[in-house]
This record gives sequence, C-alpha cells and structure tokens, in this order.
Amino acid sequence: MKFASLSNGSFKRLRETPPVDLRPRKKSSPTPSDSESDNESNVNNKWRNSLDQVFKRRNTSNNLGRKRRWKNKGPFVRTAQNPPSPVNVTPGPTSVKNGPRWEDARIDSVIQLATISPFNEEKVTRHMADLTLVTPSSPTPPIALPPTVKPHPIFQMPEIVENILRFVSAYAEIPREKPYARRKPLSLEHAKLIYKDEKKAMEVWNNRSQIGAHNSNGDGNEMMGSVMYNCMMVNRLWFHVTLELLLEKFHFKDLTKFRRFLNVKNQMNTNKKLIKPKMMVLHKFHKLQQSELDELSRFLSCESLKWLEFYICPDVVPPVAWINQFNNLEKLVLPGNKKIDDKFLIQVSGHVNNLKVLDLRACDKVTDSGIIAMAIRCPQLQACNLGRHRNSSNITSLAVVALARNTDVETLGMAGCKITDAGLWELAQLRGSRIKRLSLNNCDLLTNHSIPTLLALNYFPNLAVLELRHVDQITEVKQLVKFKLWKRSQNIPVLIEGCERITRLMYDEENRIRKSHSLLAFEDMSTWVNTESEL
Repeated sequence: MKFASLSNGSFKRLRETPPVDLRPRKKSSPTPSDSESDNESNVNNKWRNSLDQVFKRRNTSNNLGRKRRWKNKGPFVRTAQNPPSPVNVTPGPTSVKNGPRWEDARIDSVIQLATISPFNEEKVTRHMADLTLVTPSSPTPPIALPPTVKPHPIFQMPEIVENILRFVSAYAEIPREKPYARRKPLSLEHAKLIYKDEKKAMEVWNNRSQIGAHNSNGDGNEMMGSVMYNCMMVNRLWFHVTLELLLEKFHFKDLTKFRRFLNVKNQMNTNKKLIKPKMMVLHKFHKLQQSELDELSRFLSCESLKWLEFYICPDVVPPVAWINQFNNLEKLVLPGNKKIDDKFLIQVSGHVNNLKVLDLRACDKVTDSGIIAMAIRCPQLQACNLGRHRNSSNITSLAVVALARNTDVETLGMAGCKITDAGLWELAQLRGSRIKRLSLNNCDLLTNHSIPTLLALNYFPNLAVLELRHVDQITEVKQLVKFKLWKRSQNIPVLIEGCERITRLMYDEENRIRKSHSLLAFEDMSTWVNTESEL
C-alpha cells in the first residue's frame, strides 16, 4: 500500500494504480502543461479515435503473452513478449499475407503505433523498424532464392505459349524490297520542282544515295529475329513452339546461313516430318544454284504456301514438285529472273487459281503468251507488274487487254513495255473505275490521246498513283494538272510522278491555271460590286 502525507500532519491512503491501458485516452480540453501542441493533439485525437473501434476488444498488456490459435489448425502464434521459435520459411506465393503470423505481427505493431504521435519522427521510425512478417530467433541473412525457379504454370501451357510467340513473330520484318512513296529525283533542278523548296530539295538531293542503304540495313529484322531465337532458349516447350512458328515464315537473306540450314537438314533423319511454310522468301541470292533448291524440296512441302518470293535470284525457278502444290498460292514474286519463260508460266497457271499478286519485273523471257495464260486462269489477280528495261517488245497491248478482260486488276506496272493508246483505252473501258495505280514509265508509244484524254473524260476516277517518266510523246499536261487539283480539292491524295520535263510542264501549267482562276474571281467580284453601287 502507498500513503500520501497531508498538510495537517496526517496520512491518506492512495488508490492502487490500475493496469496500464494501451488505448489512447481522449482529452476534454488541452492544457498548457500538455507536451504536445494543440494542432498535434487534434491530429492525434482523430487518429486514435479511429483505432478505438478496431482494437476495443484487444487485450491489455497483462495478457499479451497469451497463446492464440487460429481456426485453420496452424501453429501457435506468440506475441512480442514471447518471441516465436525459429521456423523455416520458404519463399513463394503462399508466404504470407494470408498466414496467421503476418496478421498477428501486423496487429501488434499497429497497437504500438497507435500511441505514438505521427509528428514524432524518431518514435515512428523505431516502431516501423519492428514491423516484420516473422521475427527471426537470431540475426540471419535473408533467405536466398533457389538457383532455379520454375516458371509460372501458365507459361507451360502449349496454347498460351503459342499465342504469345505468334504475337512476337507478327512483328518480324520479312526481307523484301522497301516500298517508297516518291521516287528519287533525277537532278537537283528536278528536286526543286518536286519539293518547291530549295533547302528541302538540296537536302533530298544530297541524301539520295543514303536512302537505299538506310532502308536495306535490316536492323529491325535482325533484332526481331534475335528475340525469336532467345525464346527458343526458355525450355523444351518454348523451343518446339518457336521452331514451328519460324518454319511457317521461311525466309533467308544470307546465302551462307541458307546453305548451313541445308547441311543441318541433310544430317538429320529423313523420316522427320516435312516443313510446311505459309511463306517462303529468298532475298538476293545471286549465286543460288538450282541443285540447292531441288535439295530443299526433299524436306519442304508447298501445300500450305501462300507467298513465294525469289527476289533477284536469277538462276533458279521453283521445282516441278512445288508447282503441283500451288493450290493455295496468292502471291508470286520472281523479279530479275533469267530462267522464267512462257513455258513455266503456262505450267504454273493451271495450279494458281487463287493468285492475287504477280510480279515478273525484269523477266526478259516472258512474253504476251505467258501473261495471257496467267490472266485466263487467275481471275482474282489484283496486282501485276511486268516492267522491264530490255526486250520491251515482248509485252504489248495484248497482255493489257487480257488482264483487263479476265482479272480484277487494280495495280498495273507496264514500265518499258510497248503499250499503245488503244491498249490503254481498252483498259479504261473495262477496268477504269477500279484502277488505282498505273506505272507507264518509258512507254514511248503513248501519246496525248491516251492518259491526258482519258483523265479529261474521267475514265480513271480512283487513280491514286500515276508514273509517267520519260514518255516523250506526251506534251499536253493540262488535264493532268486539273485532275490533280480536283483530287486535292476533295482532300484525296494523288501522286503523279514525272521526269524533269513533265514536272516542269505541270508546274508551269498549274501556275497558269491558278492565275486564270484568280482573274475570274476578280472579274466576278468587280461585277458584283459595281452592280450593287448602281442600285
């Protein structure tokens, strides 16, 4: 018992100190003797009031050492006064937020923080340091992860892995000729006429030799290829799925790698299943031999092939075994080939009823006969390019008429061919409203009665690209300019590419048209003003 002395010399028995209650007590009014300021007290009251509801059933400090057991038959959980025994903890998705140890440690730590002012940085830091998921029995370094961690089960499902890798491979760039929006200028003066800005023209003219090198560097293709090859290193499942996707898009631009691939396939067991690509592209294999292509046909099937491209592979043609499997082929690109002739096209035409794109640029041995055979048996053909620099007399207006009558052609490239005005008129009458692109460079038989007249009569209303370089007999360009201005007024892009002579004529004609329109507008305005003044 404790006693206190009074002023009259007697003693008074003091009441015993009640057990310490950890819950914060409310203050009726602040006094000057308080250790905290008014502002701090208000903040503490708000903070503590919210915790009163949460911990009003929490035991006091006298019974904090009591053991508690959870309903899920877990181990005993001890409080801060009775530290837990050492427990082996394994890292994983179940380590902890749902376990009883984490919950008990969290509640004890929050109780301690409840009696601390948030403005007391030192105390808050000390108690925050005690916030641990499991209190270790002895200071030990953190548990290290095992050297090999199994991937998530979702990445071991073939369907999920295939969808992921298909998304990655969709951005792989196929080696092919880069498309261009505008051809390079033929001279500095030509660049000035095209861009109408001396500074811009000088820049384009100086960089004309760097554009091709920049477009053909293939950096994006190499990077995406490395991504796909890295995917093969994940595990066995990823390897097989990635390999199948790579073989679906079968393309090479390095002859050394292609020959190495052939050697590997020859060393493997011949009973392996055949490669069935949907696309096959060989890019600039100048020294590829026909025997190597025949060797490839031993373990490659073309029954699923939709795109076949031998870009500048001059000494090879698709083997006969492939031609019989071209039923699904939609795109056939064989530019710069010295072996392809009418006999080959007649043989192929019986198996490519679904063909939509045919590119035979610089195939000097192809004549009207082969094109007519392809046109008759390929009714879905939409794009055909027969441009050439040599043997221009092999392709005439007969090929144009056959394509116009039997196919759905929209893009036609006849650069360097012997096309006449009559052939273009036949094309305009049969397919004029569907034609979107015409390439008539170096067609020296065309005159002012062809393209200028047809555009004046609006036979090609949807024409978007017209190439007219070095067509010497075309001298009237007024209708070309009017067609261009009409399209521009409707916000429809149109590109008319001409040589320096035609570009100069169009530039002068456009200035004359604009001046005449300005004079007409001025005369109409003068008439209107004078009429109003007279009234």
